[in-house]
Amino acid sequence: MGRAELAQLIDRDGLDASDGSRGRLAIAIPAAWARDGADIEIAVPARVTCARCDGGGCDSCARSGAHRAPAEVAARTLRLRLPPDLSGGVTLRLVRPFGERAPLDQLLVELREDSAASPGVHRVTPPPSDALARSPTANGGRFRVLGAELGAPAVIATLAAIAAVLGLLLGR
Repeated sequence: MGRAELAQLIDRDGLDASDGSRGRLAIAIPAAWARDGADIEIAVPARVTCARCDGGGCDSCARSGAHRAPAEVAARTLRLRLPPDLSGGVTLRLVRPFGERAPLDQLLVELREDSAASPGVHRVTPPPSDALARSPTANGGRFRVLGAELGAPAVIATLAAIAAVLGLLLGR
């Protein structure tokens, strides 16, 4: 199966050219979780491999080969929804995964199928349907956001506007 892009709201070339810190985390996921489009939580280790040098040491990681994540486990726990197909592996790029003040600019999460989940990875219950509809087709192509029902074009336009404002603010 070919490579599918899940979404793009920001400039990929700009992210690739960014000089900011970039970490890498490889995790295993049971194939059944991916087929179900499961939500997972990942307790990211306190240190993640530098994606620029693969742990060899470079200017980005101050020659340590790794970047620090927040000290508290709750602050470095991420929640993701899995894509339905992990065959061949999938890499998700998370921008500012621990917030604006954390030192890590990007985290590349490499997902691969395996018989069991990696340590620190757990399947979780999806958020309540009133927060955001899990599937637009299950709701006639409409999303519920903070109690208001919106069509997919309105959601996409809102996200595009937010991305444009962020691009202007960040000067990229």
